[in-house]
Amino acid sequence: MSAPITRAEWDAKLKHAQDQAQRATKAELARNYSEAFELYVRAGQLFVWLLGNFPATASNDASVVAFAEPVAAGSSFDGLSGANAAQSRERLKQMATKVMARAEKIKAIRKDLRPVDRDALSQEEQSTILVSSSLINGLRYPIWNGSSTQASKHTQDAQPQLSPVQLRKGALYKRASEVAQAQDQGWTSKLKGSDIVQDIVTDCSFVAALEVAAEHDRLFGGQLATSALYPKDASGRIQPSPSGQYYVKLHINGAPRTVSIDDHLPYYPLAASTADGAASNSSAGQNHRLMCATSRDGQALWPALLEKAYLQIMGGYDFAGSNSSIDLYALTGWLPEHIFLRHAGFQREKTWHRLLAAWRAGKCMATAGTGKGRGTAQSDQDVAATITLESGLISSHNYAILDVLACGSRRFVKLMNPWRTAAGIRPAIAISAEEEHRVYGSNESLDDKLGRITIEANEQEAAVPLTFTVTWDDFCSHFDSLFLNWDPSLFENNVTVHSSWRASSATQSSGLPSRHPDPHFRLAVTLPSSIQGGKIGGPTAADASAEIWLLLARHITNTRSTLNEAVGAAEYIALHAFEDDHQASESGKLASTSAPALYKAKHKGAYVDGTHCLVRLKPPEHDDKQKHQHRSFTIVVSRRSESNALAPAQDVNYTLSVFSRYRMELSELQTRLPYCETVNGAWTARTAGGNATLSSFMSNPQYTLVVPAGAGEVQLQVMLECADRKMPVQVLLAYPGAGTGRVTHLTEGDVVLSSGMYHHGLALCSTSRPGAVGAQLRPGTYTLIASTFEAGMHGDFTLRVEATRPVTLKPIPQEGAGMFHRRLVSSWKRGVNACGSPANKAYLSNPGWRFSLERTGGVVARIKVETVRSSDGVRPYVNLALFAEDGALSEVASSGSYTDLTCGAAVERAKLRPGTYRLVASTYQPEVEAEFAVELYTTAKVDVVAV
Repeated sequence: MSAPITRAEWDAKLKHAQDQAQRATKAELARNYSEAFELYVRAGQLFVWLLGNFPATASNDASVVAFAEPVAAGSSFDGLSGANAAQSRERLKQMATKVMARAEKIKAIRKDLRPVDRDALSQEEQSTILVSSSLINGLRYPIWNGSSTQASKHTQDAQPQLSPVQLRKGALYKRASEVAQAQDQGWTSKLKGSDIVQDIVTDCSFVAALEVAAEHDRLFGGQLATSALYPKDASGRIQPSPSGQYYVKLHINGAPRTVSIDDHLPYYPLAASTADGAASNSSAGQNHRLMCATSRDGQALWPALLEKAYLQIMGGYDFAGSNSSIDLYALTGWLPEHIFLRHAGFQREKTWHRLLAAWRAGKCMATAGTGKGRGTAQSDQDVAATITLESGLISSHNYAILDVLACGSRRFVKLMNPWRTAAGIRPAIAISAEEEHRVYGSNESLDDKLGRITIEANEQEAAVPLTFTVTWDDFCSHFDSLFLNWDPSLFENNVTVHSSWRASSATQSSGLPSRHPDPHFRLAVTLPSSIQGGKIGGPTAADASAEIWLLLARHITNTRSTLNEAVGAAEYIALHAFEDDHQASESGKLASTSAPALYKAKHKGAYVDGTHCLVRLKPPEHDDKQKHQHRSFTIVVSRRSESNALAPAQDVNYTLSVFSRYRMELSELQTRLPYCETVNGAWTARTAGGNATLSSFMSNPQYTLVVPAGAGEVQLQVMLECADRKMPVQVLLAYPGAGTGRVTHLTEGDVVLSSGMYHHGLALCSTSRPGAVGAQLRPGTYTLIASTFEAGMHGDFTLRVEATRPVTLKPIPQEGAGMFHRRLVSSWKRGVNACGSPANKAYLSNPGWRFSLERTGGVVARIKVETVRSSDGVRPYVNLALFAEDGALSEVASSGSYTDLTCGAAVERAKLRPGTYRLVASTYQPEVEAEFAVELYTTAKVDVVAV
C-alpha cells in the first residue's frame, strides 16, 4: 500500500503537471506532434491524480498557479492564488479537460501516433488504482489510515440485504445495544474456535475463518480473530461502542480498507428464539438470538459484527460462500494458499510435514473444502437430511481445522462443521470417540510443549461432540481442497504493485477486438552466500521463508451474484513465472526441444476461478564460488474469462505482491512495441502435431515472418495464447526450411528464439528477455511454429508478434496443400522385399508403386517409419526415389541422402512430364523389418498401383 501523500509531495506533483503542459504546448507550436501528444496525456494523468489526492489542508491553494505558457493558441489558464478548495478543484478539472482535449485533437489528425504507455510503478498510477478500487457495489471503502476514528464521517446509510432464508424465518434488524441481554455479548470472554457457529447464513467459508482464527488465539495467544474490529481499548482488546458505530479493517482490493457499520444485526423473532430452544440455558433462552454468525449460545456480538462488515462488501447476507483462505486473508492479512488435493501434482507426504511444522510453530491456519455432490446446501439446517457425500460430509462446504497432530506414525486432523446443528453429527470417515480420546491422551507431551489442553473439559462432558477427527489419509481422500493462511512475518521483505488488465480494443485493420498483452514484470532477486534454515523449523518441513512467494489479487467491483450471473461466465487468473536462464544464452544450445525440457515447466501458472492466486518459487541452488547470486524472473500476470477467453471486455484492477527473505526489485517490462501483427489459428485433427520429438511436429501451424532490411537490428517479442488455459503450448522462431519455409524437424542451431519449456495456456519469447540467444534479430525471413506438447490436442490460439520495425506474418501452407492426396501403407519384410539401397542388386524389389501422368504436373511424397520390427528397435535410414519408366528406368527425383529423422524423408515438389513413373521406398541396410507410410501428393488425380 502506498504511503499517504504529503502536501509537499502534492505541490511538487502539481508543478510537474504544469511543466508537462507547458512543454506540450511548446512542442505543439513547434509541430512536434508526437512529443506534444505524449506530454499532454501525461499532464492530464497527473491532473486527474491531483484531483483524486487533493490535500485536506488546501483551503487556500496559492500553489495552483497560472501556466506561464498557453495550452493552445490564444488561450491561457487563470491563476488560482487565494482560491478556496472548491475553486481549486474546479480549476484542476479544467486543466485536465483542456490538456486531454488537445491530446485528442492531435490524435484525430495524426493516425501514426503511438499510444502513451502507463508507468505501472509510478506513485500516481499506484494511488489511482487503489482509489478506483475503493468502489464496490456502488459503496466506497476508503483505505485504512491507522486510526479507529478515521471513518467517523462515513456512516452506514443502509443495512446489508437479508437473505431469502432469513426473511422466511422472520429476521428483524435490531440494535444490539438496545437488546436486553443476560450475557456480556462476548466483549470480555474469549471465544475458542468451537464456540462460534454459522446459523442460517450461507457463509460457511467466512465462519470457518473466524473459527480457526479464534482457535489460533487460544492456542498461541494474540487477538487475530478480533484484530479487524474497532474500537479497542488501550491494551488492544475490542470494546463496545457507546454510539453503536464500529469500524472494520478488511484486506480488500490491494489494501486494508475501512468498512463502517452500526450495531443493527439480524435477530430471530422473540417467540421463534424461545421455541427453537437454541440457548444454552433457560435464562438465556428468553433472550433474542442472533440470526447470523455468533457464539453457540447466540449472544456474542463480535462475530456478527465482523460478518456484517464482510457481507456488506460481498453484497448482503445472501452470500454463497467462497474460499475460506480468502476470507481469512481479508480478516487477518495472513497469506492465502489453495492446495488442490485431487490435483495430479499433489504431494501428500510433503504437504503433511510442511503443514505440521508450520502448525506447531503457530505460523499457519488451515481450513478445508469439499467438492460438489448431489446438492449444495451450505446454510445451517438439519445435517442428517443434507448429507450429500458418501463420506458423511456436506458437499461444497468449508470446514474449520482446529488441530493437526501426529501420534506415533499416525496422523490426524481435527475438524469442525460451522453449522450449529452439526454438533453431535460424526461423519462416516471420522475416527470413533474412543479412539479420539486415546489419540489425544497419548499426545500429552506435545500438548504440554504447546501449552494447551488435549480436549476441552466441557466438550468431554458434553452430550454431543462439537468436533470430529479424521486420519490424514482419509482427509486427503475425501476433501477436495486444503486452504492455508501463512503468517506474513515469515518474510522479511515484500514489494507490491497495483495495476490493471486493459480492456480489449478494436484493431484498425479488422475492427475486431484485440486483446492487450498481459502485464509483464521483471523480478530481480539477490541471493545471499548461504541459504539457511527458515523460521518455521523442522528438517522435513518446506521452508517458507527460503522461498519467493507471489500473490496475485484480482480486485472486485460487483459481488452481487445475480448481477454476476447476468454478466456471464467465471473469471480466471494466473501467475506465470519464467526463470531467466543466462546459461542457455551463453551456450546457445537448443535445450527447449529435448525430451526432458519438453516434459515439465519450472513454474507452471495454474488458472484459478477465485480472486487470489499464490505461486511459490524455490530459489535455485547456490554456487559456492560466488558471494552473491543474482536471479531474475519474468512474471506474467494473466486474466481470462470464459465468456471471451482471448479478449476481456473491461479494465480490471489487480495487486501483485512478492514476499521473500531476499533483496528484491520489481520493475515493469515493456509489453508493447511500436508495430504489431496478430493472427488467429487453431490446432485441428490435421495440424495438432505435438512437440519436436514427434514425427508429426512438422504439421503444426507455421508462419513466415519477414523482418525487412533497414538500419540496425530489430527487437521482437512473440506471444502465443491458447483459448484453453490448461493446454501446454510452446512457440519457436526458427530459420526457414527449404521450399515454402515449413520446418520439418529441428536440429541444434535451427532455433533463433524459444519460449522454453511447454507452459499452460501461454508461451512467450522475446529478444529482450534474458536467456535469448541474441539480444536483437537481424533482418531476414524466419519461421514461427506454434505447438502443443502432445499431438492431437485441439484448440484455438492467438499469435501476436510485436517489433520495433514493421514485419509481415503469413501462414505457411501444409505440405501438399491444394494437391490430390493418397496414403500408401506398406512394410519391409526380411527375405521378401527388405532389399536395401541401390548398392544392392535387388534394389527394385523394395516396396514400390506405379502411377501415370497424362499431362505435366507436380508430385510431392514423404515417407515415415511407423513401426520398427527389427530386433534392435532402431529406426532405419530411409529414402524415397522416383523413376521414369522410359525403358532405362532413370531416376528423376529423390529425397536425397538416407536419413533416420522422425519426420522421415521427402521428395520435394518435382515437376514431371506426361508418362509412367515408379516410386521406390528403401532402407539403407537390407534385411530391415519395419512398417511405414508414404504420403503422396499430385497436382492431378492418378491411379496408384503397388508393384
